[in-house]
This record gives sequence, C-alpha cells and structure tokens, in this order.
Amino acid sequence: MSFLTSGMGWYWMVVPFAVAAFGVLFVLSGFGHVFGGRAGRGGLNLIIGTPLAVIGLALSLLALNTQTMARLAYEGYVADVSIKAVDPANKLYDVTVARHDGANVTQTCRIQGDEWEMSGRVQKWKPWANMLGLDSTYDLDQLGNKYFTAAVGNGKAITACDLKGPPPLVNQYVPSNWLFWITSKSYTEERRFGSASYMPLADGATYKVVMTQSGLNAEPSNDAATAANNARP
Repeated sequence: MSFLTSGMGWYWMVVPFAVAAFGVLFVLSGFGHVFGGRAGRGGLNLIIGTPLAVIGLALSLLALNTQTMARLAYEGYVADVSIKAVDPANKLYDVTVARHDGANVTQTCRIQGDEWEMSGRVQKWKPWANMLGLDSTYDLDQLGNKYFTAAVGNGKAITACDLKGPPPLVNQYVPSNWLFWITSKSYTEERRFGSASYMPLADGATYKVVMTQSGLNAEPSNDAATAANNARP
C-alpha cells in the first residue's frame, strides 16, 4: 500500500518532483543565458533554480523512502498467522505468516515456546501531516518466540525469523543519515516506536494481525485460536 491510494497523498510524490524539475530548468536556462552573454539574467536564474532543484530532490528522496513503508488508515490488514504443531511435547511449532499489506509474501518459521510474537517499527506523523493524507506507516521486523512467564523462558533458546523486506532502492544511492536528516528537518514526523503483538501457539490455530495508528494487534480467527487464547495464564 502507498500514499498514492489516498486522495491527498499523491501530492507528496508529484509536488517534490515538479519543484525539482522547475529548479533544473531554471539552472539550465541560467547556464544558457551565461554562455549567451547575459550574465545578469543567467546568474538570477542560477540563484533561483539551484535551491529549488536541491530542495525538490531532497523532498523527492524523502517521499520515495516513505513509500517503502505500508500506509495505515484507521486499521490496516497486515497478515494471517497459522500454527501447525511439529513436536508439541517440546513446544515446537511451524508458524506461517501470509502477508496482506502489499508485500503479498508467505513464509514459515519454526518457533519453540508458548506464544508467537510479531514485531514492527511504526512511524507516526504530526497531526497537520495527517490532515494532508500522511497516515502512520510501518515496517514489519521479526517473528519470534515467547513464554507465558519469564521464569519459564529464562535460559531457553531464542527462535525467530526476519520479516523485513528488501531495502528500498533509494537507499542504494542515498546515505541513510541524509534521509534521517531530511526527515528530522521536515517537521512532519512526530515519533518512531517499536510495536509487538503476541498470541498462543496451538495446533490448528489461526490469527489475524492488524496495524492501527497505535501499533500492532492480533486476534483469534478460528475456534482453536480462541480456545488457546482463553486458556492461557
């Protein structure tokens, strides 16, 4: 999902590119005037065009980077999680995650424990940016194991799978610290935070995972999951 699915969100892609394009045109025009013997007019075009091109490019990079995170409305459908017992006596399960958030990928992770836990990173925008169509975005992080109590979990192995997708293409050409700097100076980002949700491991259980403006949330979607959730300590 992307900002382009919202009524106002397309501005955040089109406007920066338009600003950058106008800036480049002014710069090219400025060089043309300078080489044509009109140094005064050419210098003015360069003074106007250069910052427009730089600012437009910077905002364009920010928009492209933001597009790599799935956009949240009131509630976003993230994934279905299904459980299959492998060795119940040793609390070993295969957990299959079928994503519905734009990645459209399915992967299976072998988890050992009492519960599965899905985590992600959320980027929340300032209220005025929400008004313009920038809702919270998120990026899934890991699927891992969890025990009902810390006492039981202490000393047990950590079993987890990476849920991150491939890095955005823009990151290959622009240093990450540049993008962080642009974001910090844009006065649109309110805060970043980690979010996680967990549910019991039970053979045949299925769960629905959603992301709200406040973070991840999981809920049972069949009788086996409901029974396991009601029975947990």
